[in-house]
Amino acid sequence: MATIDWDSFDLDQLAAAVRDQGPAPGAERMIWAFEEALRVARVDPELLPYLLAALTCLLARVEDCSPRDVLEAFFRRSIPDDEWRGRYLPLFG
Repeated sequence: MATIDWDSFDLDQLAAAVRDQGPAPGAERMIWAFEEALRVARVDPELLPYLLAALTCLLARVEDCSPRDVLEAFFRRSIPDDEWRGRYLPLFG
């Protein structure tokens, strides 16, 4: 796992990119989710996998499916690796 200084991590550029990519209500929800995840990472970065697992299970319950179904659905909707590396990864410092 990469060592990242979460305390100095700035969401401004990422938030601007998220706002540019989608409708305002969804973009603002995504930014809020990033703020919450960053809050957790600042407490202890080792909590992030646990947060992902917990959220996946909660979504599975809401959507009446399995955690694997949730992850597979997100995988199918995810951006290609090249776009991640070229457009978004630089925004994470």
